[in-house]
Amino acid sequence: MAITAADWKSGSTNWNETKQKEENWNPNLNWQNKPSDNVAKPGASTNQGNPGAMLDKDAFLKLLLIEMQHQDPTDPMDSDKMLTQTSQLAALEMQQNTNNAMQKMVDTMNKLSSAMGTSQSIGALGAIGKMATVADNKIKLTGPNEIITLKMYLPEVSDDKGVRLEIYDEKGKLVFNEKSNEGKETPSGLFTMEWPGRNNDGVYAGDGNYTVKIVYNNKQGQKITAEYGTYPVEGVKFKDGVAYAVMGGEEVPFDRIAKITDYTLSFGVGSSGERPEEGPGENPSKPTNKPSQADSTLPAGKPTHT
Repeated sequence: MAITAADWKSGSTNWNETKQKEENWNPNLNWQNKPSDNVAKPGASTNQGNPGAMLDKDAFLKLLLIEMQHQDPTDPMDSDKMLTQTSQLAALEMQQNTNNAMQKMVDTMNKLSSAMGTSQSIGALGAIGKMATVADNKIKLTGPNEIITLKMYLPEVSDDKGVRLEIYDEKGKLVFNEKSNEGKETPSGLFTMEWPGRNNDGVYAGDGNYTVKIVYNNKQGQKITAEYGTYPVEGVKFKDGVAYAVMGGEEVPFDRIAKITDYTLSFGVGSSGERPEEGPGENPSKPTNKPSQADSTLPAGKPTHT
């Protein structure tokens, strides 16, 4: 049986339709409904250019050269515009170099700051065991009804001659002194006492700042002068990168400490055999029970126990 042209055309059409169905061809849109790896996915970026979206100096120079190469010979680039663009290029390079230098400087300063913080921390640890005096080592009296609580540190055990409390005004005049614990030894350590702001005659000493001392002899006969605000550094505590000295039962930041010295320099240990001088108008007190080592009480005005 011979195949006619009509049969061939019909067969061709059927073959095309079958092939279209197999390939899922869409003749109207002229594209195949097949998944493609090049199809943009939701949320994916379609920007295939400069990922930084920045024009550096090299790219700027290339653009300038290309613009000069493709300029219209009948209408060449204006020399003023060329100088302006060249100046912009130089300014861009200078600004970039300045930014790089500033960034390096910031990095260096951060490293120095970190090193200084570490150095200060190491220095703070070296203060442990030494004597520290706070900057505000005066007591302030503001009224006749005020009672001042004092914390005094005695670095050594006293002899049996007693210890004497001395309070001086801003002019260095002795306004109050009192001796206690005669006939017995006073142990070393932290003591708490109260002063009602009166002189030895019972008269109000007046508003102002006062210096407080305890003077006594140790068991070797050496004179010891302990001042208010001077305590041993028992430890160092760090809070938010700030060092605090543990002293006198409190945590004191190092910027509030006026000086850190060895024991003998802080308390002015005198030569052997030197005795405390008797102050004018001295008002000895009766012996009291022996205070404890950790936090004791000496009589001064109104004694208090902690």
